[in-house]
Amino acid sequence: MKYVLLSRQVVLPCMLLAMVWLIAAGWLYQSLDMVDIAQMRQQQAQAKLATVEQKIMQSAENGQWIASYINDYHQLQRRGFIGGDQRLAWSQALLLASARLGMRDVSFDIGPQQQHQPVLAGGTYRLLDTPVQFTAQIPHEGIFAQFLEALRKQNEGIFTVRECTLLYVKATAPLQARCIFEWHTWAAGSVS
Repeated sequence: MKYVLLSRQVVLPCMLLAMVWLIAAGWLYQSLDMVDIAQMRQQQAQAKLATVEQKIMQSAENGQWIASYINDYHQLQRRGFIGGDQRLAWSQALLLASARLGMRDVSFDIGPQQQHQPVLAGGTYRLLDTPVQFTAQIPHEGIFAQFLEALRKQNEGIFTVRECTLLYVKATAPLQARCIFEWHTWAAGSVS
């Protein structure tokens, strides 16, 4: 009997010791797992912080870039290049310049806006062209050069002369000017 009692006295503490070891091992495993989770969260937070810092730096650089070019942008807006087409302003510019220079039988047709070719990449903005067919009678070639200069000085947009033909109708009659202009605009979205 003594042998049985002794083994009970030894077995019970050994079982308690084994249970304590199991609990300690489980706690240690859980603690290590929690440390891993905390480290992973810390790394994610550091990555987010780095991304935010990078965006702040990019925003500051963009702000400096915008500040350095904002006056040019506003000037192009006032001139009618940035934004929608300015048909009324262009019509008035053509009529005013031709009247000042004594051109007769002035007529023009402003066509629909179209995508500039070749297409230029510009994010959400597109370079658009508006063709204008122009005809008038002019006293001599120099008047037409003055007409183009007068159009440019009026600052009603940016345009190019696509083609122009000066014809003598009769020896005593004035020259006939037939031209195609293109007014250019830089506008958001697609062709209107």
